Amino acid sequence: MHRIELSDVEKRFRERAAVKKTDLCLESGVYGLLGENGAGKTTLMRMICGVLRPTGGSIQCDGIEIGQMGRAYRRLLGYLPQDFGYYGEFSARRFLRYMAALKAMPKDCAERRIDEMLELVDLVPFQKQKLKTFSGGMLRRIGIAQALLNDPEILILDEPTAGLDPRERVRFRNIISSLGKERTVILSTHIVSDVDYIADRIMIMKDGEITAEGTARELTQAAGKIAWKCVTGEEEAERLGSRFTVSNIRHLENEVELRIVSDRRPMPDAEALEPVLEDVYLFFTGEKRGGTGDETV
Repeated sequence: MHRIELSDVEKRFRERAAVKKTDLCLESGVYGLLGENGAGKTTLMRMICGVLRPTGGSIQCDGIEIGQMGRAYRRLLGYLPQDFGYYGEFSARRFLRYMAALKAMPKDCAERRIDEMLELVDLVPFQKQKLKTFSGGMLRRIGIAQALLNDPEILILDEPTAGLDPRERVRFRNIISSLGKERTVILSTHIVSDVDYIADRIMIMKDGEITAEGTARELTQAAGKIAWKCVTGEEEAERLGSRFTVSNIRHLENEVELRIVSDRRPMPDAEALEPVLEDVYLFFTGEKRGGTGDETV
């Protein structure tokens, strides 16, 4: 088991702070990093991988700066970037052989692991097919396979379920859940369901900062009353929608039922609901967290 520590880590691109001063401690288990596109998730993960150098602060693995570890740190890593590059003329098996060579894996071990990974991501029937003919979901699966190829102890996955259909997404979540028992897995996504059930800890990121961290239970309990059920007419529903974050809307026979995320009661007869992780995510990343100030508390 390895321990990754981030101390005052930040990354600036000229005048823009992509990641503001961040402190984290990551050990074994699955860590879900939730945030909208542009929140800074990819930049943070690329720094943890050593692809980007922080503008300030330090990243250590077992007390040693990752920049000083060099190849020893890369041996521990499996990485699936958000923009996964590949050679279109390569077959799936040839591509995995190429990646195994880059990871300096012994040939016998590599062939065995390639067989296992093709089976794991359900690409055995397509192993001789050229990657340029693969669908987006199939390419994502081959990306997952290459990330797992060297049996990494630290696995970093940036938007890994992009392009996967619902069945593939469920299958992938089950794989990650089992992998997290023996290693550190960091999973970045903007899809709440990807981490809701499998992440041991969840971090919510907005504008380069981690604004909330904890287990799903801790986050929902700490959020308090932020989810409300409102049943009203069309006109009032439109007014509420312009003032609050609406997570769900259902049209009834003569009324509209809204699920609203806010730390204020949006209307006098609003019914408080038990918040779920999606509510917490919307609350911490939304722009209309408390309405505009004249609501009934």
